[in-house]
Amino acid sequence: MSLYWLAPIASLATLLGGWGVVRFLQGRAQFMRLLSGVAAGYLLSVTVVRIIPECLEAKGGEANAFWILAGYLLVHVMEHGITLHFHYGEETHKDGTPLSGVLALVGLSLHSLMDGVAIAAALSTHSNLGPLVLLGILFHRIPEGGTIASIFLVRGFGNRGALLAAGTLALAALVGSAGQSLLNLPTGPILGLTAGLALYVASSDLLPEVQKVSGLRSTVALLSGVGIFLLSARLLPHQH
Repeated sequence: MSLYWLAPIASLATLLGGWGVVRFLQGRAQFMRLLSGVAAGYLLSVTVVRIIPECLEAKGGEANAFWILAGYLLVHVMEHGITLHFHYGEETHKDGTPLSGVLALVGLSLHSLMDGVAIAAALSTHSNLGPLVLLGILFHRIPEGGTIASIFLVRGFGNRGALLAAGTLALAALVGSAGQSLLNLPTGPILGLTAGLALYVASSDLLPEVQKVSGLRSTVALLSGVGIFLLSARLLPHQH
């Protein structure tokens, strides 16, 4: 499968999330929370069942596990070290400054860059890991685009500024995929970083959002994501 059309698809998902918030979803956080639950279920599944085993089988072996830990910690620094206040979903804190919005964009742009690198690295494994990782990135980039758009709206940047912020994240993902394709960084460490990123986003960003939904709907959303992974893994041919 070609990186030249898969990477833009992932980037468009970010724009879709930003556009959805600007156009339809302001004040309607419930839908985005349920979508976050589906994304969390899928990301947890693809990471534990496919990305981590592939990472440990790659050159470097068990030492690649340290890259998983590094990826997890790196995402925390990007989201909560660079950004003073950050969470996925609709932004409701109106007392922040425009600078806090810009810092959130910087942190999420680095995150998006890593997503792009992950797509290119997964495609290089010549198995069905590429499309499986792409689908996981598609799921969580829609809430991510919605998150940055919501932050920029609350910080006073307006609809245009919110869409430009989502576009910046989309561009960062394209740069990451192109950079990995050109530099051809080692697959094992990159898959380790990808696994750490996915585990953090699923458990620390997406799950807390869907857990705000009362009743069984949060569980149904989470299990739907798991089910989508199981179906996708079965339908996509797995070749080493």
